[in-house]
Amino acid sequence: MRNKILFLTAFIFLTAVLTFAQESDSTKISQLEKRIKKLEDKLEQDELGKLLKEAETVANKQVEKKEIKEFKSGQRSLQAINPEISVIGDMYGQYIANDKSFTGDLRSGAFFRVLGLHFQSNLDPFSFIKAAIEFRPAGFEFGEAYMTWTNIFPGVGLTAGKFRQQFGVINRWHSHSLDQFDFPLALTTILGEEGLNQTGLSFDWIMPSIISDANTLTLQITDGQNEQLFSGDMFSFPAGLLHLKNYWDLSRDTYLELGLTGMLGKNNQRGYDEEGNLILENSRLTALGGLDITVFWEPLNQARYHSFIWRTELYYANKKLMNDRIKAFGGYSYVEYKLDL
Repeated sequence: MRNKILFLTAFIFLTAVLTFAQESDSTKISQLEKRIKKLEDKLEQDELGKLLKEAETVANKQVEKKEIKEFKSGQRSLQAINPEISVIGDMYGQYIANDKSFTGDLRSGAFFRVLGLHFQSNLDPFSFIKAAIEFRPAGFEFGEAYMTWTNIFPGVGLTAGKFRQQFGVINRWHSHSLDQFDFPLALTTILGEEGLNQTGLSFDWIMPSIISDANTLTLQITDGQNEQLFSGDMFSFPAGLLHLKNYWDLSRDTYLELGLTGMLGKNNQRGYDEEGNLILENSRLTALGGLDITVFWEPLNQARYHSFIWRTELYYANKKLMNDRIKAFGGYSYVEYKLDL
């Protein structure tokens, strides 16, 4: 009996132990399954976030262009060497009421004044050449032919050749560029029919602003080829010209320009005459002075239809002759208003 009781007690104890062990293992497995599920969910979220990030990056990424290598030679294209060419014709008509006073060109009719061929070519970013050939009824001539280096020193340009000089403003222009029919009488009387157009060097310095918004100083050294003012010889004692231009912005649409010019040269003959005789003349000087004023109004975005300009120039000449001295003073002034009709 006692053995039965012990056996029963042992059986109950083992059953309880096994049941407890089974319940403990089931709990652990359940907990492990829950943890695995959480990890799987987290992993899926991480992978999803990563995929979203990659998709966003790809969407925002610019497509990189494939670089294509270009092989260039150091030579300029032939097209870039070709000069710019312009052709300008100048004709006029006039009527003279008194038929009996007809002389030469002073008669009624239409007249051809000049046909101009203008050439310009950029040699490199810092130099260019210009030439103007003028065909007239009496023949043709080089109006200008020069080369310009724009920056030989900081702010300094150099021009070499035959050019219209910077005496005032309009002496620099060709006749077809004038605001009027012809050059002012004061200019042609004092500076000559063709104005100052000589061969030499010109230095243009864009100065630091001193007394105005912008200052430009021009120094020109040329042969005294102008027969009216100097000796008229190709290889003569050089004449020097100094021009100071001052510029002010008066408003957004208006500016003022004031220029001062001085020039000095010799007018005595040198060398030999046509018969081979040595020319002996005392040194004689010609002194010139000039003042130019320009006021220009041009409204913004309306310059094509409205503008106003007032320009005035004064000239003074003092030329010493062999036994005399000539002094001359003159000037001109004009206004021009552009109407929108």
